[in-house]
Amino acid sequence: MTAAAPFGVRDEPMSRHTSLHVGGPADFFVRVTSEDDLRGAVAVARQHEVPIFLLGGGTNLLVADKGIRGVVIENAWSEATVDGAIVTASSGSPMAHVAAVAARAGLLGLEWMATVPGTIGGAVHGNAGAFGAETVDVIVDAELMDLNGDTWTAAKAELGFAYRTSALQGTPIVVVRARLRGTPGDRETAVRRIKEIANERAAKQPLAQPNTGSIFRNPPGDFAGRLIDAAGLKGRRLGGAMVSERHANFIVNTGNATASDIRELMRLCQREVKERFGVDLVAEVEVVGQWS
Repeated sequence: MTAAAPFGVRDEPMSRHTSLHVGGPADFFVRVTSEDDLRGAVAVARQHEVPIFLLGGGTNLLVADKGIRGVVIENAWSEATVDGAIVTASSGSPMAHVAAVAARAGLLGLEWMATVPGTIGGAVHGNAGAFGAETVDVIVDAELMDLNGDTWTAAKAELGFAYRTSALQGTPIVVVRARLRGTPGDRETAVRRIKEIANERAAKQPLAQPNTGSIFRNPPGDFAGRLIDAAGLKGRRLGGAMVSERHANFIVNTGNATASDIRELMRLCQREVKERFGVDLVAEVEVVGQWS
């Protein structure tokens, strides 16, 4: 790779930065580790009229084999502090880190975040959730920024949360930080609950193979994994992509999958479930980049 001011490196393979280990090159790629860096990268991209894609943990994401046009800003700015029952976390903070900070402070209610891959910015963007809880349950408000660098604070009610989505999806708005509310408790209880959740996740999910978490949203009153399993699709392969034999709502990279393999396997699952059960499965994974 060669340096390409002012945007870091050129033609960086996104497969190096996604949990599925697939995805073609970003035109430009820059990693930021502070608020000033984040604001500066957005400002420079705006000045040069270059499209921006903000990358968090690279989870819940399927990047096209042809990559992403414009600049990818990898947000690795991680800070989390506790004041009373409120945890303030920067958008690049891993959810697991925020859960650990809360637990050390004796706050309960954020333990579920410990096993959710990704960052706080991504959690706000997609209303991430697990084990019966989701971001909307704990968020107080979020500081947001537009591409002009203007910032404002949006209360929970203004963020348009719904199941695995928010009003931020499909917009260029950047999450800067979020405030989350825990419940005062004790450290031992929080740590014990984190261990229980981690053990449950390890028992049910294919953590040993590259994946992006749940591929589809659960339809009302049912589970996407149950429907895919009932359609006989567990273990179904397409190229290097496979419906997990451990959990049918996971598609794993068996070693040489392409993004197109995964996308086509997703479509196969959708067709089969629709044909057999009349249910439309909606993707939970965000499909981005240049698709032919």
